[in-house]
Amino acid sequence: MDDLISVIVPVYGTERYIARCLKSILVQTYKNIEIVVVDDGTKDNAAVIAERIAENDTRIRVVHKPNGGLSSARNKGLDEAKGSLIAYVDSDDFIAPDFVEALYKNLKENDADISKVLYEEVTFDEPQERSLTGEIKVYSGKEVEKAFLDLNIDSCCDILYKRELIGDTRFPEGKTSEDIPYNFEIFRKAQKFVDVPVVKYFYYHNPESISNGPLDKNMLNYTAFRKQIYEHYEGKGNDELELKAESLYARALMGLTARMCLYGYKPEIDEKTQRAEFKKEFVQHKRAYYNDKGIPLSRKILAAGVFNFYPVARLFRGVLK
Repeated sequence: MDDLISVIVPVYGTERYIARCLKSILVQTYKNIEIVVVDDGTKDNAAVIAERIAENDTRIRVVHKPNGGLSSARNKGLDEAKGSLIAYVDSDDFIAPDFVEALYKNLKENDADISKVLYEEVTFDEPQERSLTGEIKVYSGKEVEKAFLDLNIDSCCDILYKRELIGDTRFPEGKTSEDIPYNFEIFRKAQKFVDVPVVKYFYYHNPESISNGPLDKNMLNYTAFRKQIYEHYEGKGNDELELKAESLYARALMGLTARMCLYGYKPEIDEKTQRAEFKKEFVQHKRAYYNDKGIPLSRKILAAGVFNFYPVARLFRGVLK
């Protein structure tokens, strides 16, 4: 019999999207799934909608808990899950009908611990066919850890994990960008990883999402986690991994500086102080950033603009809003 796969769906404030999300999971070509919907104390009707859908399909279980944030909801789902394999789908996103099958097939055929497809940010409402963009790649041993950095893996939602590999690893609660440390710990434990370069996960561009908008203090977790990973490798004798981790840290600094410059910032951010802190850190690691051949020239030009000509680049803020 095929393995039971648990699909964990955290729910908070997504009553407009939850039905579409669950429908995309229910029509999966791989049938042996359970859907663990975690109501994270949502104040809208999202949980009620999920309960109604669950009445017609026994594969859905709705678990209720007080609001604790996305990490807390995912951790609760993981504790409740019964499957030997774990996948995550956010409740304002949706997946292709063969999302689970593609992940499972490639994981089993390659005897891997983790399999991954691609995600795409979209504004449409239905899955659209996406073809392969390259060859399927299998990474073993130390190559897995390197692949985590080279591929800049920053999401858990396009990945299928062996439950035994996850073990007691959990998402850090009370933090955003929580996927980064979670995946970092898991990929360091994995012995084999298969990367399938085909789009099967659709990340819906929700203007109300916590990942959109001007810079706020929660977003600083992104640079903090990237710095922690860099410091993990710093001076440990693996120059290749250290250099890549350093480049990713510098990339995070640039990204948040550009966000603040071009899209503004929340009241809790002091622009002058934050800009100075970002620039000080970036200058220390800019060599790794500019020497990274994986970073497009356009991003390097943008970095030069926001760090060296911040007041001028700031003039575009009103245009981009």
